[in-house]
This record gives sequence, C-alpha cells and structure tokens, in this order.
Amino acid sequence: MRTGWSYHPWNGGRSIEIGRLEAVGAVSLAAHFHQEVQVVAVSQGWRIYATPCGDIRAAAGDIAVIPARLPHASHGSPDAVVTHLYVPADHPAVRGVTIPRTMRLSRAPTPDDLIDAIGSLSEARQCDERSVFSAALIDHILGEDAEVGAVAARCGYSTDGFIRAFRRQFGMTPAAYRVAHRLAHARSQLKNGDAVADVAFAASFADQSHLGRLFRRAYGTTPGAYRSAFMVA
Repeated sequence: MRTGWSYHPWNGGRSIEIGRLEAVGAVSLAAHFHQEVQVVAVSQGWRIYATPCGDIRAAAGDIAVIPARLPHASHGSPDAVVTHLYVPADHPAVRGVTIPRTMRLSRAPTPDDLIDAIGSLSEARQCDERSVFSAALIDHILGEDAEVGAVAARCGYSTDGFIRAFRRQFGMTPAAYRVAHRLAHARSQLKNGDAVADVAFAASFADQSHLGRLFRRAYGTTPGAYRSAFMVA
C-alpha cells in the first residue's frame, strides 16, 4: 500500500483532478485552500477538516464538500483511505457551493458517483451571506499594493484588530492567506508542466526548496512529484 498523498488527472483531462490518500500512520496537512471545490470521499477510517466554519468530520462512507478558496487543515486516522476530487467552481454539480457540509453515501463511490451525489444537493444549497464580503476582502488582501495596515484602515480597523477579525473569518492571518494563495497558484502552474524552479520564482518563493517545504506541508507531496503526475502524453 502506498503511503501519503498522490495526485493525477481524471480521465486524462486536467479540468478535474483526483487526490488519493492511502495512509500508514497519521497524515496531517497544514492550512491551505484550493481554487476548486473539494469533494471528499472516505472509504476507510476517518478524516477531519478544520475550517473557519467549524470542523468537518468524514468517516467511512461519508462525503464532504469544501467550497473553493475556503482555508482548511486536515488530519485523520492512521488507516485512512480517502479520495478527493478537485472540481472547477463553475462546474454545474458544484456551482454555488459556499458552505462546507457532509452527506452519507453508503456504497464505495466512483468519481462519477461523487459528481452525481453532489449535484443532487443543488436544491438544498443556501447562499452564505458572508461570501460577498469575503470575496471583496480577499481581493483587497491579494492586491499588489495590499499593505495590511492600509487595508485595515479602509475597513475601519486597527492593524491588529483587522488581523484578528480576518483570522476569525478565514482561519489564518492575511500573511498566511497570501502564502496559501501563492501555493494554489504554484499548483496550477505545475499542473500545466512549468518547471519547478520557474514556478518557485514566479510565485515569489525564496527558492525551489522553500516552495518544496511549504508545498509538501500543504498538499502532502513534492512539487516535482505533483508535476510529473500531470505530464501525460
């Protein structure tokens, strides 16, 4: 059995990505987020996703859905077997997902089963009112001239008060959110086949090893291994 995370495209394409964990020992991931909606299927053991909206626990037979750009860290049982689908946020099955949730799917799901199951939740979704504010705030934080003190002043906060408020809402500081954003951008570039050294430079990491350390903490694999999984003919 493999240990740790592996990633590959679904059906030879790159629009939907599959992540797979077959753990021998507890495997944790540092706080990060994805540009895509993350669909989780646990087939053995359990996994917990810590989000600003609360912890999401998925046990064998459960599906969890984590909205795009929602920061989360995760850990689980030492025997966990977990599949992730990373689905573009504009895909019909996940469009409008703004809050994390879980559901039960008793039989072992295939990627098609997962997409169908999530699509069936459409009528049950509710718009998260905070998402409008969140999107605007994220745009401010990620702006090229986004000095935290200036953003805080525009929002009517002191710098320290703004950092505390941001952390309550997003589960990480503005500085950590920026790093997570750079990692998500690096992941996209690696999927497109860009060289690891070039990606590290473009994403403003100190060097290739700096990117490698943070990438592995967030995604459970190295940038080189991740890139290789998508280098299909």
